[in-house]
Amino acid sequence: MSASSDATEPSPPVASGESMPRQTRRARLAAAIEGVAPTHYAPLPGGLVQLPVARVSQSLLLYRVDNGRLVAELAEHLHDAGRDWEALRADAESEAVQRELHELLMAAAADPRGPILQELERQGTQTEPLLVDADGIVINGNRRLAAMRTLLARDRHRFASFEEVLVAVLPADTPPEDIEFVEAALQMAPETKLGYGWINRRIKLRRQRDELKLPPDWIARAYQFEDTGQLDREIAELALAEAYLDEHCRTPDHYAVIADAEALFAGLAAQLDALPEHLRAVWRAAGFAMIEMRERVNAPLDREYPFADPAPKFLPVATLRRFAHERGILGDETAAGDAPLPGEALESLRLVFAAREDSARNVQDLLDIMARVQEEHRERQQPNIMLRRIQDIRKRMDRLDPARLNEAQQRQLRGEIAAIQAQAAYLLGEHPETRFEQSKTTMVKAVSAYLRRWRAQRRDGGRQ
Repeated sequence: MSASSDATEPSPPVASGESMPRQTRRARLAAAIEGVAPTHYAPLPGGLVQLPVARVSQSLLLYRVDNGRLVAELAEHLHDAGRDWEALRADAESEAVQRELHELLMAAAADPRGPILQELERQGTQTEPLLVDADGIVINGNRRLAAMRTLLARDRHRFASFEEVLVAVLPADTPPEDIEFVEAALQMAPETKLGYGWINRRIKLRRQRDELKLPPDWIARAYQFEDTGQLDREIAELALAEAYLDEHCRTPDHYAVIADAEALFAGLAAQLDALPEHLRAVWRAAGFAMIEMRERVNAPLDREYPFADPAPKFLPVATLRRFAHERGILGDETAAGDAPLPGEALESLRLVFAAREDSARNVQDLLDIMARVQEEHRERQQPNIMLRRIQDIRKRMDRLDPARLNEAQQRQLRGEIAAIQAQAAYLLGEHPETRFEQSKTTMVKAVSAYLRRWRAQRRDGGRQ
């Protein structure tokens, strides 16, 4: 782990559970708020409550291990160190763990997207109380506490006010599930989603649902979800991301490498869910390969299948069939048909996309084939588009009142109709030698442009 602050700076003071037992912290916090009128609002499941605010020594306060901002970073750190969550939680109040948390929190506090360190350095004062439980565990404001400790260690004279900090203290009987609610409501609701990071958010959601067994409707309310379906979707997206790290990259818990890929995993999860079951494994493998190659693709992948809706609808099957044919997995007779792709062919394709050493080639070929399938579909649709536009023009003419046309408009309409008649005769093969050279009017140019492209494509196709 590395902190974002300068390595030459003195180490900031971090409270130790060994130097100050929990009961001591609890007693001193209780004494600090005794008789203090509650003035600070905090959201609890039953609604807003008012809490007392007091100024206390920062040595009374500890960082929270289950801080939603650090879940992914801690998971990766624990994996590298061969440790687990239970051991970390059991040792949460030790000086060693608190210093580890401090380093991670400082990296977040110095992030330019939410420059807490810079703001506190500029202002030189605390403007909002930290929210803590009765034991001095910081529920909301861990990054601010880390920044104040770092600034105090850097310049004890200028930042002397940070020796003591303002805290709003939750009631001593606040249950753990209400503490989870407070954190979610204050920090992890949608309007602050970016600040938390999409992976941290989903890990926190999963723990609340699966480990703490909190009711889904309770979680949805805390996070301001429209329904519990969003909870299920976000946890499914996390599972897909972890499968990518574990199965494709062979680097479990290395969440940092996919910090920028939320839209891709969200899109892939949605598209896989919409696919027939027999196609999911191969498109999952293809999606993983595309995510791995995302920085080498000269286009935004979130607009491509399997991260966006397929256009046309048959794109997933047509692309796999073409890809399998070009790689020799399917013969000509199978590649040309509309029968379902054989199970052995789908498994062969899955293995192709799972081969990381060939990911660059596989992804580029896949994107090229999808582009060709889409272009061919557009070419086939052009005559239909032209006919629909002609039909639309005819319907508009049905509504046109002849009495409202002046002589100039009548002449122009006569020329337009003659041009369309000539184009229609040419198209139908009735008078191919007398193709009408259309005028420069908007309607004729629009129709004839479609016709010219369509005829050129037919001629080119006949030469192949």
